[in-house]
Amino acid sequence: MKTKKSPIDFRQAQEDLRLTLRQGMLDAATRLLTEEGPAALTVRRVAEAVNCSTTLLYSFFGGKDGLSNELYLEGFARLKEEFRIASEQADNQEDRDGLAPLRLHARVYHQYAKRNPSYYMVMFGDAIAGFVPPVESRRKAWESFEVLIDAFDACMKSGALPPSNPTAAARLLWAAMHGAVSLELKGYYLKTERADELFDAAVDAVLRSLQMPRNQ
Repeated sequence: MKTKKSPIDFRQAQEDLRLTLRQGMLDAATRLLTEEGPAALTVRRVAEAVNCSTTLLYSFFGGKDGLSNELYLEGFARLKEEFRIASEQADNQEDRDGLAPLRLHARVYHQYAKRNPSYYMVMFGDAIAGFVPPVESRRKAWESFEVLIDAFDACMKSGALPPSNPTAAARLLWAAMHGAVSLELKGYYLKTERADELFDAAVDAVLRSLQMPRNQ
């Protein structure tokens, strides 16, 4: 007895193919970005990497700005995931006293930037000439720091830090970390250990300032 074959869902097959092609283009763009740097990120190079026409790539992303925006969002998604893992590690630590969770998140941020310098420069620098992230993308980027905000909130509730605005505290630490990392990635420090010392000192300075009680 013959079994009845399931009907082919043509629209679903088309959508699956579209998603596969789009992901392949993003993967190719990521390889170019990480292996050759932002200068290699052109519509032509990405199209050549996946053996398709530039017209097809434009149809998916609307051009280089659309492709750059996807890489911008991908960079923050990766950072968000690393923060999430760090948060789980902090939760599993027996010693939850003090500011250890915040220092852990700071190390994660620093290591992420050093391992992914091209992504980092797309996320925070001017690596792609003329690219300005849309407002909605910048909102999503800020969501990556929600875990850091939660870590500050927990430290304030535990008494490790005086009560204040955890969002403002996270922004202050982010500003300090970003300043130190930007100097490092742009080569202003010839010795790696000096860059590490500067980053740690910047983090310590922010945390010490936040430990000081605020005048009511």
